Amino acid sequence: MTWNWKENNQQKHQFRSYYCLDCKQRKPCYTISQEYCCSCAYQKEQERAKEYSDYQQVYQQKVREKKEHEKQLLLLKNYQECKQCGSKEADAYNLYESSKLTCQPCRMKKEGGASGSVSFLERQKWYKRWWKIDLGEWLENYQRLPVNADCAREWLKDRNHLNSCDCLEKEVNNLVDLFTGSLKEYQEKLKECQCEISNKTRTPYYDSANYGYTYCEKCETRIAGAGKHGVIKNRNNPSFWGLEIKEKVLCLECLEKFQEKMPISKKYTLNKYLKRGY
Repeated sequence: MTWNWKENNQQKHQFRSYYCLDCKQRKPCYTISQEYCCSCAYQKEQERAKEYSDYQQVYQQKVREKKEHEKQLLLLKNYQECKQCGSKEADAYNLYESSKLTCQPCRMKKEGGASGSVSFLERQKWYKRWWKIDLGEWLENYQRLPVNADCAREWLKDRNHLNSCDCLEKEVNNLVDLFTGSLKEYQEKLKECQCEISNKTRTPYYDSANYGYTYCEKCETRIAGAGKHGVIKNRNNPSFWGLEIKEKVLCLECLEKFQEKMPISKKYTLNKYLKRGY
């Protein structure tokens, strides 16, 4: 018998692919996003827009990022070569995350795994191609870089451009306007939302065999889902026991603590489940 990998892959992901990657409870209608339901996509855009709502805050952040990047390029420029292997390639992750120079080949040989490399020659070629400037000359003569490619083009036309440069202010204004406009666009699209909400709480995790599972919201005990259907079992759903509480998934031991609030018939069923060791 020939194993059909394509069919198996479709079956394995048929439940996960239909639901929002964030809340796992709604089928996206693709009005706003392909991966998230409209509600989650709008909430994410709200958070992003909030970060860019304060002009002064965004401006100061951009100034810090620019200075940090220039500092990293200066470090890279002064990096001669590794004393052990002679390589001029630095580890990109350590440089951009910690502003530290580490030999990339030596780090990979020592720690294994995969990490990108970066060299000053490579960065020089990039700035020469896209910004039309000599990176080494700028770092030596000006100790700073143009704000962006447009700023570099203005400098090429007028060498006194840096004396009255307002390119950073323009860039920040564009960012603030961009996210403000994007949020308004999302608000309009939200009115057309047709995302379908699942009637049952879905399992956010899956094992290698594609069986869903989740965790108790009280004690964090692992709870198996209802097979490969991508939803929790009824017995782990508080509403199944007639409970109106904020938790959506609980193990039976934690549900036992709410037994007094359950109808008599549900108390009897819960005791039966507990005796069976569910």
